[in-house]
Amino acid sequence: MPRTVSVDPVWRGAPRILAGALRVIGRAGIDGVTHRRVAAEVGISVGAVAHHFSARDALVEAALRFAVGRELERVRGFALQLQDIAFDRARWVDAVAGWYARELVRDADTHVACYEAFLAAARDARYRAIVREWFATYERSAELAMRAAGSRDPAHHAQLVVAAMMGLVLQQLAIPRRGFRRAVREQLGALIDALVSVGAASVTEQRRRRGVVPRSRA
Repeated sequence: MPRTVSVDPVWRGAPRILAGALRVIGRAGIDGVTHRRVAAEVGISVGAVAHHFSARDALVEAALRFAVGRELERVRGFALQLQDIAFDRARWVDAVAGWYARELVRDADTHVACYEAFLAAARDARYRAIVREWFATYERSAELAMRAAGSRDPAHHAQLVVAAMMGLVLQQLAIPRRGFRRAVREQLGALIDALVSVGAASVTEQRRRRGVVPRSRA
């Protein structure tokens, strides 16, 4: 039975090494991680890195856990802030767009590493618990916003909103472009409006079929 990834791992004593490994992953991918390269990135000896992580695979695994775990803490804090404006769809969307626009400028390497962790979870069940928690945290916040917007199926619609946001972030990481915040605000807002409108139209049609709402006459 595969072991799961802990949110509070034993490698918290080496955050500088792991942060350096994330920067290497962000620039060169998982295959680019070596003890020597991480040591040069952090400015310490190769022996110091090997002292904490004797095997390269252990270093990569710890760095990916660290990336998702750190991002999870950020998302939790941001989700709490979003709760205060969940009732206002426009403000919620603008806050999400603004947060990611700042994050991708400030710490793009961590976000690249998070996507590496998502891919690692597709190949290895050890990473799935913390990745699942990451998505669940974001979906809970999105569900509050969808419920406040009038969604008839807020949990399902929240999953669609988060999936769309992850696609937009991935696209920005792969093909950086100006106007990211505006594009996210417009596209995410349009998606939420469409989901709410489709749900409302479906309910109205169901009521018509039951004879509750009469069809308009020409």
